[in-house]
Amino acid sequence: YIGILSNVNERNPLLALEAPLPFDQVRPEHAGPGIETLIGAARTRIEEIAATPAPRTFDSFMRALDTATEPLDRAVGVVRHLEAVVTSPELRSAWNEAQPKAIAFYSSIPLNEGLWNALQDYAATEEAASLTGVRQRFLTKTVDSFKRHGAALDADGKKKLQEIDIELGQITTKFAQNVLDATTAWEYVIEDEAKLAGLPESAREAAKASAEAKGKSGWRFTLQQPSYLAVMTYLDDAQVREMAWRAYNTRAAKENAEIIPRILELRRAKSQLLGYADFADYALAERMAKKGAAAQAFVRDLTEKTEPFFRKEN
Repeated sequence: YIGILSNVNERNPLLALEAPLPFDQVRPEHAGPGIETLIGAARTRIEEIAATPAPRTFDSFMRALDTATEPLDRAVGVVRHLEAVVTSPELRSAWNEAQPKAIAFYSSIPLNEGLWNALQDYAATEEAASLTGVRQRFLTKTVDSFKRHGAALDADGKKKLQEIDIELGQITTKFAQNVLDATTAWEYVIEDEAKLAGLPESAREAAKASAEAKGKSGWRFTLQQPSYLAVMTYLDDAQVREMAWRAYNTRAAKENAEIIPRILELRRAKSQLLGYADFADYALAERMAKKGAAAQAFVRDLTEKTEPFFRKEN
């Protein structure tokens, strides 16, 4: 990476992230150039790994593959996190522009025919057969992951899958952004202190400070934690609790009304393209339940066993 990054402005903190992560130094203008540069470096490294000559070894191939995208992973994680918790119009715009490029790159890794062939070749070696413990597990998980992300598809299937992944990434991000905006926008101010019955003093002080910060009198509550949690846990007034609960669970309902069906449609298309009946089976294939039907059966069984006790206690 050193040679590739040497010509880039060294003041971009995303290009050399180390612990503790410098969240306070990252600016919107760093996101696009930083992620794009790191994508280029990671793409070069992936091509080098795919071209690794035989005999390939765990260190020269598998370990190299495991670490090939680490600098990009860190940068994407930092920008995504900042956009989710302290967003601004500038940061959101920068992330929305950079994200599709990152998704397209990540999606391209298992679709890289040369890399997939090299992985299969290594998996067929004597060294691979003799792996044990975590190394054997890593090889198995890597091969399975490549298959789950379309490595075995034909050219048309790979192209379609990448298109689905990019759109899914964009609209799920938009979904989350709408929820964040709705969470930030909601507030409820109580002016009668008697209506605070049940709230601990720490929650009252926080609500008072929140109101003062907005130039308001009384006690201000929001859907942010820990404000929402305090209301739902301690406030005696059931009507206020219900109002807050409904507001929290219907955040961005209108804004996401058209997004949700499209997400479901794309998930179904992706799952079926990869040979699964539906998204539930795709998502659970590597989990304990294995199938959507098994998960539903578990929930139904749990409901039947617990509902009578819930009604009795309620």
